[in-house]
Amino acid sequence: MRKAISILMVMAILSVVFAGAVGAQNVEVVVIDEYGELVETACVGEEVEVSVVAENDGETAIGNALVTLTEDPEGALDYSPEDAIAFFNEEGFDNDVNNQFFFFDLDLGAWVFWIGWNGPMNTGDIVALFAPAIVTTTGDITVDAVLWDWAGYPEDPDDAGPMLLDADSYTFTGIICPIDIDDVEAITVPMEVTGTPLAGLILGLLTILGGAIYGKFR
Repeated sequence: MRKAISILMVMAILSVVFAGAVGAQNVEVVVIDEYGELVETACVGEEVEVSVVAENDGETAIGNALVTLTEDPEGALDYSPEDAIAFFNEEGFDNDVNNQFFFFDLDLGAWVFWIGWNGPMNTGDIVALFAPAIVTTTGDITVDAVLWDWAGYPEDPDDAGPMLLDADSYTFTGIICPIDIDDVEAITVPMEVTGTPLAGLILGLLTILGGAIYGKFR
């Protein structure tokens, strides 16, 4: 499983957070790097991973749970849904393009982690999403996660709309990182047809011109 060690570590960290939660249904969102560390700053163009964990610690099942993900500013993260993975309790799944649990909903204008893809969220269930994304802008970037229960979603959503269960957000900063000199290819001087470096040719011309000018002064 991709990044299994970092995923297990983050799940352990978030389980501690949930231990002190008051509500019966909880959602937590963080942004982590490739080592599983919380991201405070990230370079534009760098890949980060948005991690969502939801828990049902109530006495009743959540019939059709989903988490909506939005970011401020809009478009600050460019997700790769084909690389997303999810854990329903301890079982991991890849995001099959033909049977997705993570996708963009045009009507909602948000990315959706459809927990109901795996069935009702029973008491004691813990689910997690790990979705890679590229940082596209500088400044503060806030990821908002909202946990809902919406009967019938997405095929035939109840007209009454979703029921809000919990919400959370995480903010980090996008920055422009300096170019690593080691990664920049050496700049070569153009060569003329005979193979003599252009810089040498220029130097020769300057020498000739200098000699002519000096002769005139004499």
